[in-house]
Amino acid sequence: MIDLNKIPAWLVIAFCVGTFLLMNLLTPFFGDDYAYSFIWDGAQNGNFQNNIGKLERLDSIGDIFVSQWSHYFTWGGRTVAHCFVQFFCLTGKLLFDFANALMYAALAFLIYFAAKGKVDFQNLDGKTFLWIFFALWFFLPEIFQTALWMTGSCNYLWMTALQMLFLLPFALKFWNKAQAPYPSYFVPAMAVLGLLAGWSNESGGAFVIFLAFLALVYFWRQGRLERWMLVGFITLFVGYALLMLAPGNFQRYVVDANEETVPFLSAQMFIDNFNDGMKYILAGDVLLYVVIALYFIRGRKTPQATQFILAFAAAGLLLPCLLMFSPEFPARAAFASPVFALTASVAALERTTINLSPKIISAALIVWLVTIVYSIGTDWYVHSQIAERQAYIEQHKHDDLIVLQPIYLPYLPEHGLWIWTLDSYARFYGDVTPYRDEFNNRNITYAQYYGLKEVVLDAEANKKLTQYIYY
Repeated sequence: MIDLNKIPAWLVIAFCVGTFLLMNLLTPFFGDDYAYSFIWDGAQNGNFQNNIGKLERLDSIGDIFVSQWSHYFTWGGRTVAHCFVQFFCLTGKLLFDFANALMYAALAFLIYFAAKGKVDFQNLDGKTFLWIFFALWFFLPEIFQTALWMTGSCNYLWMTALQMLFLLPFALKFWNKAQAPYPSYFVPAMAVLGLLAGWSNESGGAFVIFLAFLALVYFWRQGRLERWMLVGFITLFVGYALLMLAPGNFQRYVVDANEETVPFLSAQMFIDNFNDGMKYILAGDVLLYVVIALYFIRGRKTPQATQFILAFAAAGLLLPCLLMFSPEFPARAAFASPVFALTASVAALERTTINLSPKIISAALIVWLVTIVYSIGTDWYVHSQIAERQAYIEQHKHDDLIVLQPIYLPYLPEHGLWIWTLDSYARFYGDVTPYRDEFNNRNITYAQYYGLKEVVLDAEANKKLTQYIYY
């Protein structure tokens, strides 16, 4: 049987990050990636509107700043995330694939160090990393859309890692009362980091403010408040204000409100939010909170550990509850929830003895391995179809109209709980459409990206798929 205490940490990290890298390499350039490859055309309602005109490809770093200035005033405030998106649109997906695998590893390390209270690369615990990567694999919401797809990953995985990086100095200071004050250069560093963490994404940013505020109150009461904490909190708040008060948010709200069919704060809105988001977050977080509960039942409790665990567990639980009151609640919006809960669970696991049957552990690891192997197989199948599509485009690039075959997906990923590969939902919102006149901005940006006259999806072939999509 497997002895978890003897598993080398670097073996766990290398395997999990390596398989994640492979999945990144097989994940296609997709959907919004095409739209963000162009300078944002705010004067013509942006790159996602119907019947958009000729767009200009990104050609330099300067183009990104021009694009994001326009984006900020006409579409949305996630400037930091979309600067990353457009940087990788400019430099190429291969660079993103390797950078994204490193960011996935960075998130795991940030969770580990925050919960352990020290940055120590020499004495890593393999069992803890196994738990972290297991939880990231099974409990992150819509992992294809939030951690593998380029635009989605920059919005969620990258921004949550940035938020955890901001919280790490507070966590280290919390766990180590005798730690010497940070050097003076740490003040401007935290000022910049606070601005970026606040200017990240809406739900995660709000609860980073919540956790940072709790930290400030704690250190103030302890008489250990330092200038970098106050400066970091102020710029964190400024960054969040820049995110939320972007003029583009209000313009986009008008567009979304015109398409909204469910009244705000109605019973149907809460039902939809539960079905679309909350139930997936609850299902994913439940095991994390079981571990946390075991700490309070049978763990080696200390006031310090209890405060840390309760703070992060509260952030993880309150975040999706707050989203229940938003006009819509896609599960991806609560990406930071399991990350905060996982941080609390790692701290709890450190102080709790859990005796699981070796058979249960082996079965869990086998299920994990099977889902990884199947996901890679599905990714390879999709990657092969994309390669065939690109070859077809190359052969017909001078045609007036190119009719593309839809991407076929194996049946299993069509089930709602399969989150690791391209699914029908992502294909519906990201692939080209069967229509030449209706909702065709994806067709237009796709065609302009490859220098084609016009593309359309083969409607008849689409209807023959097992997972037929009604556009």
